[in-house]
Amino acid sequence: MKPLIVGHRGAAGTHPENTFASILAAVNMGVTWVEVDIQPTKDDVLVVCHDHTIDRCSDGHGRIDSYTYGELLQYDFGRWFAPEFTHERIMTLEQLVKLAIAKDFSINIEIKIDEQHDAPHVVGLLKQVLNNNPQIYSNVILSSFEAPVLVQVKQQIPQVKIGVLTEHLSDDDLQLIQQLRPFSCHINYHHLTAEQLSQLRELHVEVWCYTVNRPSTFALLPQVDAIFTDFPRHFMASEKE
Repeated sequence: MKPLIVGHRGAAGTHPENTFASILAAVNMGVTWVEVDIQPTKDDVLVVCHDHTIDRCSDGHGRIDSYTYGELLQYDFGRWFAPEFTHERIMTLEQLVKLAIAKDFSINIEIKIDEQHDAPHVVGLLKQVLNNNPQIYSNVILSSFEAPVLVQVKQQIPQVKIGVLTEHLSDDDLQLIQQLRPFSCHINYHHLTAEQLSQLRELHVEVWCYTVNRPSTFALLPQVDAIFTDFPRHFMASEKE
């Protein structure tokens, strides 16, 4: 089978990750799914950003949750990648969801928290955004590396698809999958074995692998349900051959 192609942070290999430019580039390449990361600002606006600080991907410094959304808008989130992306501003989850509805693509939302965040509160904020745009429910997967976050998702938003995120499949992961009955397991492709793939199949979860940037590097590619890639065009081109 041919796996589903998911644009990792949009088209992060060729565009500044988690920005409007990156998301739209992936969609224009033909992908139907994109993956993004979200976390809250100081004033409880969920924004699209991977790191807990803005240092790497903007011209600012400091933690996301030390700024209000309005304060974050002063920073450029595109110029660090290349001059042609100057003036890219941080995106809110609400803006992304509305874009997905308008452009008809689906979203894997990774929920990023650390010890300074409260999982029930962050999931509650996410629920509000989804409830504001209920038509997105059928086109979204919520994932996280943090088990408490996924437990909260299951409790607060039981109708949504869940993805258990892991670096390598552990006994704890298998227990969590049995507990939550998620839609999918998202795993680093470097660490996935054929035996683990069979285990996941027996648990009736889809297997999505990150971050595969060249088809030739992943022997199990034809056997998994989806892959995340920074370079969607590499895979969209191979599909047409």
